[in-house]
Amino acid sequence: MCDPHTGERLSSSAKPWLFLKLETDVGVDGWGEASGEWLTPSVEATLHDWSRLLVGQDPTQVVALSEDIANRLPWKGGPVFGAAIAAINMALYDIAGKAWGVPVHTILGGKRRNRVRVYSNGGTFASPSEAVESAQKVAAAGYAGVKANPLETRTWPCDEEAIELSIACVAAIREAMGSHFDILLDTHGSPTPEFALAFAHRVAPYRPLFLEEPIKVGSVEALMEVSRKSPIPIATGEKIFTLRDFKPLIDQRACAYLQPDVKHCFGITTLVAIAQRAEENQMLMAPHNVGGPITHAATLHADAVMNNFLIQETTQVFFEQYTRYAEHDWAIKDGYINISDAPGLGVQVKEADLAKLPYEPLAYRQYHHADGSWKGW
Repeated sequence: MCDPHTGERLSSSAKPWLFLKLETDVGVDGWGEASGEWLTPSVEATLHDWSRLLVGQDPTQVVALSEDIANRLPWKGGPVFGAAIAAINMALYDIAGKAWGVPVHTILGGKRRNRVRVYSNGGTFASPSEAVESAQKVAAAGYAGVKANPLETRTWPCDEEAIELSIACVAAIREAMGSHFDILLDTHGSPTPEFALAFAHRVAPYRPLFLEEPIKVGSVEALMEVSRKSPIPIATGEKIFTLRDFKPLIDQRACAYLQPDVKHCFGITTLVAIAQRAEENQMLMAPHNVGGPITHAATLHADAVMNNFLIQETTQVFFEQYTRYAEHDWAIKDGYINISDAPGLGVQVKEADLAKLPYEPLAYRQYHHADGSWKGW
């Protein structure tokens, strides 16, 4: 019999971690994670409401149970339902793996790799010197590269100074770190297509690995235009959820790299399905992840079975917290993180330590142009 319980939130008041524990009547438990980031209270309420759909069910029927919940709803997408089902899907896989004594990647068909190339989010473009310092910090911790957010200093939609500052920061990182260090650029979907393309053409000589979310999510046509004209590969996907949502991007090859987030896209099952569909059009996967240790584990198991995997996002400051709240066997070295072969997801949550954490209200971002108009997200 399954009984879901949510854990404490942590990591930051803008991107909290919401843990889900499923307990069985044979003593095997499983952990999932979901936040929806700024939608966490809604996700938590949804999980509590869905508890009755799990009681009395066989938890090893992972896909059937996940689909059963999704099929009961007239609404088929969105971040709240996507995150709630994702947490259940992860926890069920964790239970199944522990019950059968195998890692989740074995249940998914077997791993294609023993380690995953990994970069750290959280770089800064405040100044060229600070950009280099942040890159050196993540390199020293073993990461293959750093991601930062260019153009965020802009005060209006065509801010030349913002382009110049961002290019100076990228150039400084490339000079300091050499040609083999990955530089990744995330504009959070806020520039116009024209502004994003102007930046892409000017920053291209410094060879960033990709430009993430160069425009607002919603127009496949605009995304295709940027992808066709940009000298830098375009990546996107963290703000869409179902395989159906990804289908137009894949069918039209509207970008180079896809970035679904396992805790938003209905879980491990859907993340792997998106990768399989993308492989047909020779698109690579670079999954989004700014979550906690359970999300991190779930993503790595999905990465392990993808033929078309490129690189995995994590955040150094979050990763360094994982050991405080979960037991794991990961190590980041020479640009890679190992794939765990422990049963289930391979992490054991430290519930007593989580219970000591205080609750913090969500923080909402203020992100405006100089004239007061909204510029972000």
